[in-house]
Amino acid sequence: MSQEFLNRLKNYLDERLKGEVLYDSLKPFKIEVFPPSNKYWRWWVRTESYGVPVAVVAEHGDGTVSVKSDLLDKAGDDIIERLCKSYRSKFAKARGNKEEEEVWDALRRKEEDEARKDYLNRRNFEKHLKKSYWHAFLRLLWFDEVARRISEEHGVEVRVEIDKVDYESGLESKFDGSNMDEEKKFEEIRKRVEAVIAAYKLAHQAYHFREPKKREKFLEFRKANLAKYGIKR
Repeated sequence: MSQEFLNRLKNYLDERLKGEVLYDSLKPFKIEVFPPSNKYWRWWVRTESYGVPVAVVAEHGDGTVSVKSDLLDKAGDDIIERLCKSYRSKFAKARGNKEEEEVWDALRRKEEDEARKDYLNRRNFEKHLKKSYWHAFLRLLWFDEVARRISEEHGVEVRVEIDKVDYESGLESKFDGSNMDEEKKFEEIRKRVEAVIAAYKLAHQAYHFREPKKREKFLEFRKANLAKYGIKR
């Protein structure tokens, strides 16, 4: 990949993402090129900004090009935090009884492990939507629905990817650029940047807690899905 292409991509991302960062001003994108000995990556163009719809564009060693968003959710942290709160009264009652405390802690950790695995594998939603951490599972349903809608609208696939270690989620759109010239590759990147930006903005309707007008589509989705599983909130 030529330096001219990477400079053009950097300049495009700097301009296109200006004003799109949710929490701060945009930190300029930086280019990183890897040596031929690196089997995993060829190059990255990325920013360290937090809350940016597109955080990195990268080419893998096999020629796959990925356009990735910043994080959408930290479900692993959310599940742990809410389970700890729900078990707080049990721990309080067991205070001073080491054996009982260990039993409750083992149960909490077992429930946590099951929830995280089910989140990763997108299963047992009816069960988890009844738990204290139900928001995380509802958001995952919403993010997947957003990815489906935006994929249809933009004609490119957008997916929700979940990290297998921390259970953090984000959006990604990728394609095989191994046989493309630079002009075609740039155009494919541009299409996916637009799709990921649109998906990231729509997905974030889940977080506009105090502004109902900014989360109308999410609220409609939430109502319909809770009703689908027979859950009242």
